[in-house]
Amino acid sequence: MKNKHIKKIIFNFFENESSPEEIEQLAKWVKDNPASFKDATELHYLLTKSQEKEKAEHLKSELFAKFDLLIKTNKRKQRLEWLKYAAIFIGVFSISLYFYLSSGRTEETLPKEVTITLGNGQTKETLKENTTGIVSRSSNFVARQEGSKIVYDKVSVENKGDDQQLVYNTLEVPYGKKFEVVLSDGSEVFLNSGSSLTYPVAFFEEGTRNVVLRGEAYFTVKSDSLRPFIVSTGIVETKVLGTQFNVSSYTDDEHIKVVLVEGSLSVGHDDGSEESAPVLLKPNQIASYSDSTKEMVVDNVDVSSHIAWKDGVLLFKNEDFYHITKKLERHYNIEIEIHDDLLKKERYTGRFETETIEEVLQGFQRIKGFDYNLSNKKLILTQKTE
Repeated sequence: MKNKHIKKIIFNFFENESSPEEIEQLAKWVKDNPASFKDATELHYLLTKSQEKEKAEHLKSELFAKFDLLIKTNKRKQRLEWLKYAAIFIGVFSISLYFYLSSGRTEETLPKEVTITLGNGQTKETLKENTTGIVSRSSNFVARQEGSKIVYDKVSVENKGDDQQLVYNTLEVPYGKKFEVVLSDGSEVFLNSGSSLTYPVAFFEEGTRNVVLRGEAYFTVKSDSLRPFIVSTGIVETKVLGTQFNVSSYTDDEHIKVVLVEGSLSVGHDDGSEESAPVLLKPNQIASYSDSTKEMVVDNVDVSSHIAWKDGVLLFKNEDFYHITKKLERHYNIEIEIHDDLLKKERYTGRFETETIEEVLQGFQRIKGFDYNLSNKKLILTQKTE
């Protein structure tokens, strides 16, 4: 069964819309893929347990992305008792996820501090800034924190069989903060505000290096022609051998954007379907995928405005104010409402680095007048009154 098809069946099950035929197909798939199914179930339990106020759409997209990753690393059919996993699936997913989908939550609450969820998800730790020390260790790896960065030992795992499991950690960065992780292969990932990365503590010696991103990150990937590096967002998949690039995949943005700084990479749909062949990017090009039209568009671009955030700089070049405020929300950890449709469409160019949110707004006001009120980390922008 194709990955795309099974994801649709699982989604229907989540939505309580499965047909008898789909339930039968799902049962057959679980019978042949119990290990992947079990791990996906445990990952979902982690998500619902540790992110109880997170938006349901985030839970779904992150689970699907993790689920894809697990499928890719578990290709051998294992003979286990699959019925107990189906029972876990029905119990956990029906109760927890369906509760979120039917509860009508619209407000997204992100963690206030940078956190890391270790191993099987039973341990979630807060990473305080300006801290140095060992975050976790095992017989195979050591992870050390160096301020706003985690560094993993440069090790790899020997492939001992198709049923071998990797250990994954998840790093979550709230609005208003940024964080960096150096993976076990030496690749560097710089996470923007409101983002998370799921990755193995050590990659296999052979095969693909898979990570899952929600939000935005800048990647500097160590070259390895025998182990392609794959970034999955649940919708778009970016595949590289060694390069520098930026991926932006926030759930409240209309487009998923991949910008290539140097090297080469391919960008395609995460389902790997034949009808959506990947596109090849050259340096200073952007691939923009629209979830509404299901189309991928490639353009030449000045990469500076897409990667300036990595250096703590807010850089806007002829960008409409609506999308600017989205970036301001993440950077300053505030909520912004615009009560003026014309203001949303106004285009601005500007560069900010150490300014407060009010200093940024005052800069924009010099170009186009508007009023604002900031209270309890909520900012309301209105048409300027005479």
